[in-house]
Amino acid sequence: MAHIIIPDAPREIESQDRIYPPEYEGHFSRLLIKREEIIERANNLAKAIHKDYKGKRPVILCVLKGASSFYLHLLEALQDLRQGFYTEFLRLSSYEGTETSGTVKIGGGLNYQDLTGKDVLIVEDIIDTGTTLFHLLPILEKEAKPKSLEVCTLLTKRLHTPAKCEAKYVGFSIPNQFVIGYGLDYNELYRDLKDIWVISQQGIDFDPKDLHD
Repeated sequence: MAHIIIPDAPREIESQDRIYPPEYEGHFSRLLIKREEIIERANNLAKAIHKDYKGKRPVILCVLKGASSFYLHLLEALQDLRQGFYTEFLRLSSYEGTETSGTVKIGGGLNYQDLTGKDVLIVEDIIDTGTTLFHLLPILEKEAKPKSLEVCTLLTKRLHTPAKCEAKYVGFSIPNQFVIGYGLDYNELYRDLKDIWVISQQGIDFDPKDLHD
């Protein structure tokens, strides 16, 4: 299904009514995608997934932590469609600050046998270089031997070079800017935002040690 393109130029959407923790004031350069738009898109993606997996029980594999918010809303939409599924979780990392590190760290307690012979749908938060999936997919194919293996991502980032891997189900295509919120973080901050924002220089420079737990 066709994805929604978020233009490079700032969108004419109101941000004054958005809710976020007061300590994040000044940490955003602009609002990119509103929560309401994300939920609507998750519902539409669920319909496409249900059409392809109707009568099957896929394993829906969440890549933690970034995809967690999207994953939950996607599962709720699938439940409304009476789509059966299994849930699994995997933790990966390829970011250091605002740049992709080029290497992938794999963690979590995933048992590959739980995927063997099953239809597996990986749920990601964002694909930019595709480095994470480029390393992950061959490992799952070799170790888990699933019946099928597809990817659903909330975001893809438009870069000058094509991504190493692509997703079958895509929510939004976004500009090449570092985004935060709705599960996406910068050094473990901003996952608690309801919307997706472009981070400001103040947000990048902010020291998490200044927060009071």
